[in-house]
Amino acid sequence: MHALILAAAQVFIAAADLPPVDESALFGDTNQVVDSATRAAAPGDTAGRKSLGISGDILAFGSETAPRGYFGDFDAARVSQSAGAIGDAYLDARLLRGFRAYANLEWDLDATHGDSAAFRVPETFLDANIGQKAWFRVGKQVLQWGPGYFFNPTDLINVERKALVRRLGAREGVFGAKVHVPFGTRANLYGFLDANRVSRSDSLSGAVKAEFLAGRSEMAVMAWGGGNRDPVYGADLSTRLLGLDWVAEAALHSSLRTQGLSVAGGLPALTQTRRDWQPRVSVGAGRGFDAGGVPDRLTLTGEYYYNHPGSDARRMPFASLLGQATAAGFTPEQALAAAAAFGAYEPNSYSRNYAAAFAIWNRFFRSDLTLSGSALINLDQASALLAGVLAYRDINDFGLSLTVYEFAGPRGTEYTLASDGLEVQVLAEAPF
Repeated sequence: MHALILAAAQVFIAAADLPPVDESALFGDTNQVVDSATRAAAPGDTAGRKSLGISGDILAFGSETAPRGYFGDFDAARVSQSAGAIGDAYLDARLLRGFRAYANLEWDLDATHGDSAAFRVPETFLDANIGQKAWFRVGKQVLQWGPGYFFNPTDLINVERKALVRRLGAREGVFGAKVHVPFGTRANLYGFLDANRVSRSDSLSGAVKAEFLAGRSEMAVMAWGGGNRDPVYGADLSTRLLGLDWVAEAALHSSLRTQGLSVAGGLPALTQTRRDWQPRVSVGAGRGFDAGGVPDRLTLTGEYYYNHPGSDARRMPFASLLGQATAAGFTPEQALAAAAAFGAYEPNSYSRNYAAAFAIWNRFFRSDLTLSGSALINLDQASALLAGVLAYRDINDFGLSLTVYEFAGPRGTEYTLASDGLEVQVLAEAPF
């Protein structure tokens, strides 16, 4: 693994001697999430014929993770490492009259634990329309729901939230049916019927959203409910004001049921609460700056998230349970995932006040290098996840990146629960 990181550094140094390449910068999307459907073959003109596009990419990675206090007490045996490869194939069948079938097939090789391989289908859906006036998508899909840079309190649909740590592989979709009815360029009506893991008709839930364009501002109102769940109402706004690009989302839960996990007498205890009219709000602003004659070479973005039903605790009450889980043979990450699946923990939405910040420097010394930095902060617990990325992409779309993650804050806080202190990741990717 040390050799892998050294080799990556040598490639970055060698890149400085290559001729300049004029191409789009990597990591231009501060959300760091890309819908896999957008990477499929371009549709082209298929109104009178059928076509099948096959594309994909292969990603290989290696990482080393040092625990907290590693530099004060050097011990190479305490450094963990992982390596693997992920391949995604995108099948895009364009049919007659604008109909479409799409599938993303992913293969994941874990080279750390005996070259074990796993196969999954993150997305697969059918697109159809009625007279080019109403558009439908049925199947497993990832939706863009809410304009927030990182926090999306109005998104109660997607099963996988955005994460600062880059997801290796495609984002998991949710099964259901989406409808989109455009009214020219001034308004859009969306609806989604959520059938994910539903075995009875009375468990179906859904969301509707009406979107309007007014000058340079885009706004939407929405509602979500069904499936024996209490209604949630929301609104969002995107606009440009005072030279900044602003985004805002607000969700109001008519009744919110939450579960908490704590320790009582050395044993885990589950608490349940129900509170009425609970708001969640996010507000963000960003701007691009010219540098060296290059427009928007530097982009700065900041976002604040207020989670009213969140906890004001300075430490995570179930932090001690992770030690017991580790003693039982589970990793802290597995224990956290179990708590999240059980409903006792929602990542990046446990406390009341959060902030996120992103900085991207395109054409960092060269047109094919990008330097970016990110920060996700739990303001109530003074805990943070920091990330720095140096990324290279050549004219053939081969990419190489070196990422450093830092988990900062007192022990027992949200971003220090796993006891990781520093993670270094090398990633190489190429399309086919």
